[in-house]
Amino acid sequence: MTELEPGRIDFYDGVAPGLRDDTYRVRVTTTVEHSATADHAGAQPLEVFTEDRWVKVAGAKYRLDPGEVLSVYPPPDSAGAYTTTLGHVVLRRRTLPWEKAVAPSTSTPWLALLLLDVNEATINRNVAAPDGTRHTTVSMSADVARAALPLRAEVPLLCHARQVAPGGPDTARDDDGWVAVVMTGRLPVAGRAYNMCLVSLADHGAVLDRGSVPATVTLPVLHDWTFKSGSSGTFQKVAAGVAQNAAAFGLSAGHPASLDHTRRDGTPGVALYRGPIVGVADEPAVAAEGETDVSLSTARTLGRLLAAADRSLVRELSEWRRRDLMSGLGPPAFAAGSTSGDVAAETVARLSGATADPWGVPDRVRRLHARRDGALTPAEAPGADGGTPDGAIPQDAGTAAEGRS
Repeated sequence: MTELEPGRIDFYDGVAPGLRDDTYRVRVTTTVEHSATADHAGAQPLEVFTEDRWVKVAGAKYRLDPGEVLSVYPPPDSAGAYTTTLGHVVLRRRTLPWEKAVAPSTSTPWLALLLLDVNEATINRNVAAPDGTRHTTVSMSADVARAALPLRAEVPLLCHARQVAPGGPDTARDDDGWVAVVMTGRLPVAGRAYNMCLVSLADHGAVLDRGSVPATVTLPVLHDWTFKSGSSGTFQKVAAGVAQNAAAFGLSAGHPASLDHTRRDGTPGVALYRGPIVGVADEPAVAAEGETDVSLSTARTLGRLLAAADRSLVRELSEWRRRDLMSGLGPPAFAAGSTSGDVAAETVARLSGATADPWGVPDRVRRLHARRDGALTPAEAPGADGGTPDGAIPQDAGTAAEGRS
């Protein structure tokens, strides 16, 4: 499959699976014929054998593997100005919304994303499903269902697939660049808290037609989260609000929090921590006896983890490291007739050796420092093999060491 150039996204109105969830018949027919000639001319059928086998394709109907959800918007448990953006969920499997249908022999996707005020519906956990498993459901009145659920004709318009260039935000945890996206059809109102529910519409097509809707509508929930919608504002307004609410955690302004800490030797201690956003000058904390300020080390660790979570960055760093090592080693020499296996083995050996000594310190300089530390025997000391005597640094050692720095 063609890989997209960086920054490009292709949209598709749907990706059909090889087989939808349904029951299929596989028929095998064998015909036995008789012919008096080698070329089978005029062959007469003697008997026909027919065998049928039924295959049922059935995916998850009441539960969804959490690994299938790559990302959601708005972020879970967040608060922000979301009044102008439709919420959505990004799914790992590109065919997921089209693997089932609302009703047999139809093509309407079976997934919908509902935006529900926390007072509009009830989330029920650990409910017994018809297949014997436990799952989550959402219950709402008929009026809420008519307002929150899309019409049958709208369901396909709220589902689409994307092919994203490697390194894009939607594919940070994906492996092939293809994702499916399900959007909600409602916009949140400022000042309210909401539940976002990815529900199954399978066998609930009557609700989509706005026909005979029961007094209470209950749908299986495959994934859900909550958020709060606030009013919009400029960055200056938001920043001013943060400054006015400094020390909202019960701490005096500028003072770090004291946390339980385990030292490297296993003994208990106290760690001081202060986040990066403060309303006063960030002067370094003065740690008392037995205390350790972990603010900067925590920020460094967080940065390293964020970098390690970016697959494209890790891949580029690994490739840069490999090129840097190979450029320092120089081109390998291979005899005529060398196989690809010989080349691969030589490359691994050269990289392993370079990694063991990434700075390329000359042996004579290394032995000199070892001799000063008393780690060399007389036989290994400089001068024992005709080299530079009495610990004098060779003329080429400093040049070579500087060239590799």
